[in-house]
Amino acid sequence: MRTWIAGAGLCCVVLLGHAQEHETPLPVPPAVPVASASAEVQAPQQEVTEAAQQTVTVTATSDARVPRVRFTAYEESYQTAKKVWEVSKGSVVMALRLIPAKLNATIDDVRVALKGNGAPIPVKVSPGGVFVVPLNADVAAQDGIFLVNKERGELTASMVIQPAVERDAWNIARIAQVLHDAKRAVRAITPWYKRPFAKEVQSLAFCADEQGSSLQLVEGEQLIATLPMSEPAVNDINAPVFCKIFDGEDKYPDHYRMVLPEHTTVLLL
Repeated sequence: MRTWIAGAGLCCVVLLGHAQEHETPLPVPPAVPVASASAEVQAPQQEVTEAAQQTVTVTATSDARVPRVRFTAYEESYQTAKKVWEVSKGSVVMALRLIPAKLNATIDDVRVALKGNGAPIPVKVSPGGVFVVPLNADVAAQDGIFLVNKERGELTASMVIQPAVERDAWNIARIAQVLHDAKRAVRAITPWYKRPFAKEVQSLAFCADEQGSSLQLVEGEQLIATLPMSEPAVNDINAPVFCKIFDGEDKYPDHYRMVLPEHTTVLLL
């Protein structure tokens, strides 16, 4: 989902701040494990209990140069991401979508790092400028910051909520559970006075960039149905995609599994 920044579904842009220059060059750290990572909501800072450790490993980009420009403080994003993770019990995660703030700005080669008192930790950025907010309590306690490789004022960001399920773990029951957990997470990070106006998560979609792909619904090794991915939607970076959309009330047995085509993306709408 988005921010809520922007997932292919909820979309309420939150401006997190402009880049500010960091004065000294930073050393290149090794890749390290960080916390894993779609509906948009404004994300206030929240105090929550310690989150369970996320397990997705994020590695450095191939470019060895470390970002040196301060983009935004880490603490608020950390608290919101932790709340999303805890409330959803790991079903969904919070991501940030980087957005050009100037006409001549681009995100084609954007790099991000998380910096506390130690060496900066590279954060993987997907095509389109989206990255999952890592959960790192130590860096949050050190007044950590996000660094980018852009000039001051070139970028802003919105928040996205995304499913956090392995591609081979989807079944009908899991779809309904993720939708339930995503709705709870979005409500948890939306101020009470904004809830009457906030758009909620309505559905979960399996999407491809082009028409012609299909999901397979299977029971064990038996093919039950072929489901075309043909419904138009937009993804977390507002690009058009074609999807098979589920609303959580689908009349299939819970244990039926989904077999996803290669390059399928899963979005909260």
